[in-house]
Amino acid sequence: MDGAEPGPSEWIYRLRAGWRWWLDELASLVPRRLRDAFETGRDAILIEVRPAELIVARRTTAFETMIARIPRDAFAARTLRLSTPRATGLAAWLADPVILQLPAEDALVRPLRLPRGAARNLDDILRHEVVRQSPIGTEDIYYDYRVANTDRDGLDVALRIIRREPVDDAVALCREAGIALSAVAFDGDARKADGGTFPADPAAAQRLRWAPRIVPMLAGLVLLLAAGMVASLYLRGEAVAADLSDRVDAARARAMTVERLQHRLDAANRRAVFLAQQKRNPAAIAVLARVARLLPDDTWLYEFELNGDEVRLHGFSPEAASLIALFDAAAFFSDAQFRSPLMQGPSPGLQRFDLSVRLKKGAT
Repeated sequence: MDGAEPGPSEWIYRLRAGWRWWLDELASLVPRRLRDAFETGRDAILIEVRPAELIVARRTTAFETMIARIPRDAFAARTLRLSTPRATGLAAWLADPVILQLPAEDALVRPLRLPRGAARNLDDILRHEVVRQSPIGTEDIYYDYRVANTDRDGLDVALRIIRREPVDDAVALCREAGIALSAVAFDGDARKADGGTFPADPAAAQRLRWAPRIVPMLAGLVLLLAAGMVASLYLRGEAVAADLSDRVDAARARAMTVERLQHRLDAANRRAVFLAQQKRNPAAIAVLARVARLLPDDTWLYEFELNGDEVRLHGFSPEAASLIALFDAAAFFSDAQFRSPLMQGPSPGLQRFDLSVRLKKGAT
């Protein structure tokens, strides 16, 4: 009825709209670079699922870097374990979340128009609505949803449905590799879903929900400590602060000089030890020759170590993830494994690797 007093729900809607407008206005006053520094919602380790392989990549706000391409074979779980950075304890709260990314074309999208009051119990409503929207039984599907738009008349919801089998296969492979998934998403998602039934790890999912709040909290703590330190220095006097600054600069310069000399000395010692070991151990030349014949033409080494029956290789390759299978299949080597995660090399397409293998008995 025209001219009627707004009800409680209408007042709540107006207050929320006003609050969002006020926050947007405050955010517009913050410099763009500072806003980007606190925008951590897109930073993640992505495991992209493809029919014949898994692609591990690190995504940030500015760019996306591929870590490894892993064929879906018998070695997939072990290679995935070595290619995916992990953290435990307190470090896990600051580490990038791991998100399983499914092909967008595998999902069935159902747009829904619901009353605005449905936002209060949207999970329960969609749990019943998906029975009507899915062409197969709910025991054989997963789904998630996003609220695309909210206005005075209602809200638009995008419901996405996918068969369980391919999702369960990919999740089982991640669990076999010891990876705790923070979320399951689709290609092209600009933000995480508002809800759903995908089988993510509860602890990792909780850290993902809290991640946007951690950086502002830490930044506030740092600003508070910085303000206290500045006040303390001011109270002690500018003379003391200047003297301390001069001492720190002098100590830093001496430390940098010592560090450069130490690096040179360490490099010279490594070269001398390596040459001495080669003279005492002619078998190392034979092992190095076998390694050189086995490596692909576009792969090169910058460090080679032989300790007993263990061979340690450091180098660069565009196909570093395939080296494990290459050495395991060789006649003279076994037990190939990466000693650290694959890293981006000095140029695009190159990956730095740290690989160890063992010599089979009688190989030398």
